[in-house]
Amino acid sequence: MIRVASVPADHPYVAHLSPTGETPGDGCDEVIRLPDPPVIADDGSTRWWPPRILDPAWLREHAGEFDVLHVHFGFESFSPEHLREVVDVAHELGKGVVVTVHDLRNPHIKDPAAQLSRLDALVPAADAVITLTQGAADAIQARWGRDAVVVHHPHIVPLDVMATLLLDDTSSRTNCADARSSDDSTAAPARNDRRRIGLHLKSLRTNVDAAGALDALALVADERPDVEIVVTMHRAVADPTDRGHDACVVERAEALAARDAITLVLHEPMDDGTLFAFVGGLDVSVMANVWGTHSGWIEMCHDLGVRVVAPNIGFYGEQHAPVLYDLAGRGDEAEDGDAASDDATVDARRLADTILVAVDQRRAVPADVAERRDERDAGARVHSEIYRASIPTR
Repeated sequence: MIRVASVPADHPYVAHLSPTGETPGDGCDEVIRLPDPPVIADDGSTRWWPPRILDPAWLREHAGEFDVLHVHFGFESFSPEHLREVVDVAHELGKGVVVTVHDLRNPHIKDPAAQLSRLDALVPAADAVITLTQGAADAIQARWGRDAVVVHHPHIVPLDVMATLLLDDTSSRTNCADARSSDDSTAAPARNDRRRIGLHLKSLRTNVDAAGALDALALVADERPDVEIVVTMHRAVADPTDRGHDACVVERAEALAARDAITLVLHEPMDDGTLFAFVGGLDVSVMANVWGTHSGWIEMCHDLGVRVVAPNIGFYGEQHAPVLYDLAGRGDEAEDGDAASDDATVDARRLADTILVAVDQRRAVPADVAERRDERDAGARVHSEIYRASIPTR
C-alpha cells in the first residue's frame, strides 16, 4: 500500500487517478490518498485551500501517515522559498515528492512569472514530474531539463453518466426544461432543431475575456439567426454589492438578451450533475480564455459529446482536437508556455468565424466509455509505478 498526501485530494481529476476496479489484474499497488485537511473559510464552510499539507509543520506532525507528497495545484498561496522548504522537509522525512504540472501559467493570476517562479522551486527538486500533454513535457524539458512523464487527463464525467449518454446521444439535448428566464439556474433552454451554442462565464475567471466573447456571439446571432445562443454567469457577477460584480459585462449581456440575440441565465454555482446536464444540452461550447495550459473543460465536453471552440493557447490543441481560434495581440508562444504578449484579447471576428465553422460541423458524440475506462486504468498504473519509484530506499 502506498499512502499519498495529495494536494488536493478532493478534485475530479485526482479522484480519477484511482483505478476503476473494472480491469482484472490492473497491476496497481493499492494507493490511498489522504483526505484534504479541512480549511475553515470566513463564512464557516470548509474547503481544501490554501492546502494545509503544504506546511512543513503539518508534514512533520503527520509524517507517519504518508509515503509520497504529490503536488497538483493550489500552491499559489505560498512563496517559492516556502515551497522549497516544503520539498526539503518531505525529503528530510524520507518521503517521495511528485509534481504534476497542470498549469505553466496559472489561470487565476495575470502575471506569468508568479506560476513559473513557484514551479522553479518545485519541478527541479521533485523526484518525479508528470504532465498532461507532450507539448507541456517539451516545455518542461526546455525550461528545467526534466523529463516529465505524460499521463493524459482522465475523464471528468462519471463513467456511468457517460454510458447513459451513449445509449441515446441526443438525450441530454432533448430533455432540458425551458430556461428563457434569467432566474432559472438549473436547466438549458428546451431543445429544438436549432443548433445550440453555449458560453459559460461562471464568476469571470481572471483569464477570461467575457466582453470579447459576447461581441463575437453578437456577430453570430446577426449572421446565423437559425442558431440558439445561451450565456450563463454566476448571479454574483450581476450583483452590484458583490466583489465579483462586472457592470460592463452584465450590461453587454443584458443588451444582447433584450434583443433576443442570446438567452442569458444567471445562476448560483452548479453542482456536477446540473452542470453536466446543462453543458450536455449544447452542440458547441465556447471558451474565452486568453491564457492557459490545459483545460478540464475540454475534457468534460469530450466526455459529454459537445464540440469545443477554444483559443489557440497553451496545449489545448492536444486535448481532443477542439476547434481553435487565434487571439488578438498575442505573440508567438514561448517554449516554456509563457505568452510573448500579456495583452491578448478575444478577436470578435475571428472567434465568430470559428464558431460558425464549428456549428456547421457534424455533431460530436459522447466519449467511448471503454476507452475512457482504459485510459484511467492505464494512468492509475503509471501513477502507482511513479509513486513506488519515488519513495527513497530505506
